[in-house]
Parts: sequence; C-alpha cells; structure tokens
Amino acid sequence: MAPEPTIADEADDAPLVQKRRTYDAELDITPMIDVVFLLLIFFMVTSTMQQDSQNDPPPAEHGVGVESLEAIVISVNKPEASGGEPSIVLSDGTPGTIEEITGDVERGLAEGKSDVIIKADRDITNGFTMRVYRAASEVPGIHLHVQVKDKK
Repeated sequence: MAPEPTIADEADDAPLVQKRRTYDAELDITPMIDVVFLLLIFFMVTSTMQQDSQNDPPPAEHGVGVESLEAIVISVNKPEASGGEPSIVLSDGTPGTIEEITGDVERGLAEGKSDVIIKADRDITNGFTMRVYRAASEVPGIHLHVQVKDKK
C-alpha cells in the first residue's frame, strides 16, 4: 500500500502564485496643458484682425442683364490714398456720400427708373459695399443689382 499524501506534499506540487502589485495610475496632465496654452498663444499672436471682410465675391454663373441707361447707377471707386475712404459717384455724376444715396434713388424712382445698379471696384471691401447697398435698399419698390469690376 502506498502512503497517503500529506499536506506538505500538496504544497510542494502546487504552482507558485505571486500576488500582483497594484499601482495607482495617475496621469499628470500639466505638460499637456502647457502645450495647449503655448499653441493658443501662438495662434493669437500670428492671427490678424481685420475690421472689414475683404473676400472676393464669387463670379456669377448666370445673370440677367440690366440696361444701364434705364437704371440708377451708383459707382463706388477705390480710395485715391491708401487707407482712405472710397469715393461714391451718384447717378447724375456728382460725388456723394452714403447718406445722399437714399435721396438719389428716390429721385430716380420718381423719374420711372426702378432698377438700381451699384457698381463697385474689386478693391472695395465687402463691408463698405454692403453699407451702400443698405442705404439704397431703404427706398421701397426698387430692384437692386450689384456689379463688380473685373480684375483686368
């Protein structure tokens, strides 16, 4: 008869089991915050702030022709000096201001002209052209058209 196994024998045959150590998994985000602030400062310093939008208007694919002899034509020309105010030429050929545009459009409407053409230089900012557009649109019963001179 074979001897019965003892507790000491079972302990020798059992595989060695090691306890796993648990570590606290802390993530230090201080360097990441530093990098984010450096990028933020970089983009703030390198960006430029512009008062008026200077986007080129898209070229027209389809349009309806308007007879300029039967319309009120308001011209907006680029400034003579750099940084100056653009000049406005009213429908009678006299220089004018934005405040005088509404009166000029009303006189043209009284003559039977319901189409208004705002003819702007390509170098005029979109913001200034919109101010002229708003002044002309204060008169009810007109059709506004915008013409932009080509780059040529």
